[in-house]
Amino acid sequence: MLAFPRRRRPSTLVALTIGALAGSPSAALAGTFAGDGAFSFDARAAATLDFEEPLQPGSGGKVTKDDGALSGASVLVLGAYGQVSLPVELPKTARTYRLRLWARGGEVVGGLELAYGTPGRTDDVAALYPTGRVTSDGWVELGNDGVAVDGARLVGANVSAFAPGGAAVDAIEIVPEGDLVVPGGAPNPACGGATDPLSCRAGQMCLWSECRDTATWVPPIPADRDDVAAYLASRLHFLFGPDLERKVDMPAVDAALEQMRLAQDRWAYWGGFLLAVRRLHDGHTTTNSIADYVMRNPRPIAVCFLEGDADLTHGAAPKDPGYLDVIVSHVGGDHTLGLHAGDRLVAVDGMHPIAWARSLVAVNTSQPGISNHTTYAELASTLRATISRFARTIDVVRCDAGTGSCGAVERLAIDELPMDAPSTPVDNVVCDNRPLRHLPGAPADHAIGEAIYRGLVIGADPAEKVYGMEWESLMTLGNDALGGELEAAVASWRADARGVILDHRTGNGGTIVGPQILWSFGVPQHASDHYVDRAGAEDELPAIEDGKAIFDAAVAAGTVGYAGTANPNTKVPVALLLTQDVSASDWLPLGMKGAPSTKLFAPFQTNGGFSTRYSFGYWLGLGYVVAVGDTFVPDGSTHNGRGVEPDVVVLPKQSDLLAGKDTVFEAALAWVRGGLAP
Repeated sequence: MLAFPRRRRPSTLVALTIGALAGSPSAALAGTFAGDGAFSFDARAAATLDFEEPLQPGSGGKVTKDDGALSGASVLVLGAYGQVSLPVELPKTARTYRLRLWARGGEVVGGLELAYGTPGRTDDVAALYPTGRVTSDGWVELGNDGVAVDGARLVGANVSAFAPGGAAVDAIEIVPEGDLVVPGGAPNPACGGATDPLSCRAGQMCLWSECRDTATWVPPIPADRDDVAAYLASRLHFLFGPDLERKVDMPAVDAALEQMRLAQDRWAYWGGFLLAVRRLHDGHTTTNSIADYVMRNPRPIAVCFLEGDADLTHGAAPKDPGYLDVIVSHVGGDHTLGLHAGDRLVAVDGMHPIAWARSLVAVNTSQPGISNHTTYAELASTLRATISRFARTIDVVRCDAGTGSCGAVERLAIDELPMDAPSTPVDNVVCDNRPLRHLPGAPADHAIGEAIYRGLVIGADPAEKVYGMEWESLMTLGNDALGGELEAAVASWRADARGVILDHRTGNGGTIVGPQILWSFGVPQHASDHYVDRAGAEDELPAIEDGKAIFDAAVAAGTVGYAGTANPNTKVPVALLLTQDVSASDWLPLGMKGAPSTKLFAPFQTNGGFSTRYSFGYWLGLGYVVAVGDTFVPDGSTHNGRGVEPDVVVLPKQSDLLAGKDTVFEAALAWVRGGLAP
């Protein structure tokens, strides 16, 4: 870390803590300081911004006079969650650059966004990280080196900044380093999806059929690379809590961490760490990168997929022995590839769709986490995004709802789809594992968000008084807006319901308060679970008898978690519909499991995310979430990684989807009708 005195303000030395991911401060420094603290841009800079002129309309932020400005007399001020996009002109040649930005008063996320094909669409991005330089009056330098720019193709370049808590920005400069030399080809060649390993050079990834630079998504490799790798490995080994996944998955995690020690380029180094996190295989454990926030999908596909039984097309495409079939659930108004509900997705790049999605673990920074090792609902619901980003071809079977017949396997070329302009409207739908909606007022585009939809279900006789609820979130702290809605729903069932169908087929988790409200209706009180934090990195999965002793001790000490109520209504049948869930949305069926008037309807067990999590981020360019702790249940087993098994296993059927029926809902409604309360 280098500290520089500053003019015009008292020169109090400030200490800046640089995280373990910071690059070496010995890298090229760009702008310089004179002996009196005066700042000067690098004379070779291709572009500079010091905010002495008003911003272009719509850029964001506010230019303000400031006697502590680094360059000139003004700075750019960003309010809380303020962001700015500043256009810069760069030469029409292929070269690499180093980018520097100074920030003061709060964390600033910075980057350089490059557009090659269409103005306004980001094709490459570089993230900025602390360089180790800080002034005595609080300016912190962010930067990155080796940023490749193919100037001949460039149609737009913007420096971006985002301040979650508000901050000031000044003295941005982009300095050329040298010519961009790419032996044997273009800087960003066309490529054939994630399965094409040869088109892209080191530090690139094939996204949307073009090799994109990933090296500058991350910081430079630190000078003490082995120590940093060892530190991060220790963090994962100590913090990651679920015992079963530690036993099953840690060898693969350690293999990915070894990639850091052997890496020859920065993406292989930091990508090895991100891969290690994803290989922890947990619903609370995920990664993200700057591209997940900045690079928008230019090939949206408004088609939702789910796993089920393609009972109409096994002749055309035999069932896979290891995976469920993948079927179209519902579609939007356009960008549908001509697919409809009931059509089948047979393969992606020649592989079963789920096998293909799993194979992306090394490249897909936003791959969803699943705690158990037997279900893939999260991968199925995100297929449309991963296909658009990583696939070259898909194989489908189209079916006709009028005749109930299906055709032969057909191949579609994803890499030949046109790229949308940034302003192109999309009549999209949310993928929520619900082929149909069953409540009045439920949105046709399936977009629930934080809302709750409830009332008498469509399709039942009003005299049957079958009440339903469709919702995603359990993020409640009690009688807030969401908690109040849950309380009101329970009150309506107590007053009038003869049957209840809870459709939680996309359960995004939340807090334990939400399940407690719902358990208060028909679940008898019982000792349900005992959460424990990890005490040491060496702790292992306990024997079943040791786990039972831990649970029984928690019961005796009054620290065990209880589900249910002393006064349950066990006359009203309650069906809980599940498909994709995690965390509090795992706890909900755990507490309901075994209740006398309750049945769980699902195609497979729940996610199994019975833990909590810590979130880590490094200037937003690198982020990861790690599960901590585990949960014991009465038999002494740990439950993280073992989802709740459904009482009734129901697979969505292709024939039902083609006929406009919701297999899972229909099975639940039939069961509820068979036991309606008087």
